Amino acid sequence: MKGSVFSFSRRQILVLAVGVEAGMGLLALGLGWFFHLPVTEWVRPDAAGIVLGLQGAVVLFGILLLCRLFPVGPVGRLMRFVDATVKPLFLKCRPVDLLVIALLAGVGEELLFRGLIQGGLAQWWGEWPALVVASVVFGLAHCMTREYAVFATVLGFLLGWLVLLTGDLTAAIVAHAGYDFAALLLLRKKGGDDEGSGPEGRD
Repeated sequence: MKGSVFSFSRRQILVLAVGVEAGMGLLALGLGWFFHLPVTEWVRPDAAGIVLGLQGAVVLFGILLLCRLFPVGPVGRLMRFVDATVKPLFLKCRPVDLLVIALLAGVGEELLFRGLIQGGLAQWWGEWPALVVASVVFGLAHCMTREYAVFATVLGFLLGWLVLLTGDLTAAIVAHAGYDFAALLLLRKKGGDDEGSGPEGRD
């Protein structure tokens, strides 16, 4: 499909995804500095946070699998949209590409949405109102369709709840990155290896 996003090369998709995800992290750091919010201080890695984050990734991926197994109503429309629009973007990517994208998404998006937005608003409005607002903003940032926005809002709420539970961003970053990596691998697998094995897949 020449001229569409589906004709992007592996290198172009990787550069675009890395640029967007890294850009969100840099935006969070810049705005955090401007508004005197200690965004980086809210990341305090420890074993408990990493383990909880991995458990969170399993729960989030389980939700996705349930959506795959029972694609009815709005869930079915969401799954069809993902297969038709999102999946083709990543078919040419290698697993290592998907890992890089997932890690940057986990760090960049969590610094911005759960760190800067949720953490900043919590100082003025309280933790639960900040959680709701940050989750809705996260959903709107993924508003490719109404169903996609709702799904992202739910995931954002669960990630934000991990922040409230642990008091820092570690578990949310690990859960987000782990979920994204597993979800992207699932999309690539569903597409079949043949679709990404041509000359375009080696760009």
